[in-house]
Amino acid sequence: MHEITTHELNYGFKSTLLDWGFSEKFAGYLADFSTLIIILVASIIVYYAAKFIIKRVLRRLIEKTASKWDDHLYEHKVFTRLVLLLPALVLKVALVPSIASYPEAIKFIELGLHLYITFIILLVIISFLNAVYHIYGEFDVADSKPIKGYIQIAKIFTIVVAGIAFISILIGQSPLTLLAGLGAMSAILLLIFKDSILGFVAGVQLSSNKMLNIGDWITIPKYNTDGTVLDVSLVTVKVRNFDNSVSFVPTYTLISDTFQNWRSMGEAGGRRMKRSILVDIGTIRFIDEPMLENLRVKKILTDDLQSWSPGTTNLGLFRIYILRYLRNIPHLNQDASLMVRALQSTEFGLPLELYAFYIPPDWTEFEDFQAQLFEHVFAILPDFGLKAFQRPSGGM
Repeated sequence: MHEITTHELNYGFKSTLLDWGFSEKFAGYLADFSTLIIILVASIIVYYAAKFIIKRVLRRLIEKTASKWDDHLYEHKVFTRLVLLLPALVLKVALVPSIASYPEAIKFIELGLHLYITFIILLVIISFLNAVYHIYGEFDVADSKPIKGYIQIAKIFTIVVAGIAFISILIGQSPLTLLAGLGAMSAILLLIFKDSILGFVAGVQLSSNKMLNIGDWITIPKYNTDGTVLDVSLVTVKVRNFDNSVSFVPTYTLISDTFQNWRSMGEAGGRRMKRSILVDIGTIRFIDEPMLENLRVKKILTDDLQSWSPGTTNLGLFRIYILRYLRNIPHLNQDASLMVRALQSTEFGLPLELYAFYIPPDWTEFEDFQAQLFEHVFAILPDFGLKAFQRPSGGM
C-alpha cells in the first residue's frame, strides 16, 4: 500500500485549490499553511497520546513490578521527558520536506529543532543520572561507597557537552572545531572547575580507601566540626554537629588536611572510656580490720574481696572493688581491654584511670553512663578511707 507523504499531501491540496480557481501563488501559500497546521496538530496528538500511554499504561505496569529501578526512572521523569522528543521528530521528518520551497524558513526551523532536541536530550540524561543515584541508594554499599560526586561529575560533563553542541549548532561549525579552539582556554576552565576537580579526586580517594561513609562520626578541628556525616557530594561534605548545627566542609580538605573518623571505635568493640580521678596520696594507707568491718556492714565487700593480706592498701582494695564493679556492667565489652590502673603520680595526687569499652555507640547513653559511674566512684571513695584531690582553696 502506497504511503502518502506530506509533500504529496501538499501537492494534492494545492492542485485542488487550483481546480477551484485560486491563483497558483495564493494556492501555494494556502496549501503550505494548511500542511503546516496539519503537521503541528499531528505532532501535538502524538505527544499527548504517548503521554497518556506513559501515565496510564506504563505507570500501572511499573507499579505491578517488584523491582524499584523502574519506579525511580518514572519518578524522575525519564519517560515523560523522552516523550518530548516525539513532536520534534515528527516536525523534522514531516515538516521540512513539505516546505522545501522555503529554504530560509527550513534553515531556521531546523536550527530551532536541533536546539530543542539537544536540550531535551540534556534533560533526559540528567533525569537518568538522578534515577541512577537513587537506584544505587537502595543498595547497602551506598553508605560505604557514595557515588554522588561521580553523578555530579557526569552532570557537569553532560552540561559542558550540551553547551558545546548548542554553540556549534548556533555558529554552524563542527563540535570538533570548537573543541580545538577550547585548548587555549584550558587554564581558564581548570580555574573555573578547580573545586569540582579537587572534589572529584578527593571523592575517589575517600571512596577507594574507605576513609569516609555516610553516617560516620567525624571530627575536623580546623573547621570546628564534630558530628555525623549526612552527605558526601562533589564539592562539600555535609555534617550535622552534636549541637544540631550543620557544617559544610570542602571535600578536598579531607584529603589535604587531617580529620578523625570514629567509625573504627564501634567496629573495635565499643566506645572507649578512658577517664581518671586524682586520689589524695596522703589518704593512702594499709587496710586494717576496722576498715574491713565497716565495708562488711555497708555490704560493700563481697566474698571475693575478703581475701586480703596485711600488705594490701585501701587503694589496692578500692581498685579491686572498681574492677569487679565494671565486670558486672552488661554494657561494657568484657572481651576488650578493661582495667583500673594507677598512673604516674603528680603534684595533684595519684591518677587512678578507668579504662573500658562501652558497647552501645550512642553518644548520649555513653555520657550518661560515664556520669553515673564516676558519681558512684566519688560517692564510695570515702568508705575506703580515700579522698579525691581538690585544691585547698576549693574545699569547705
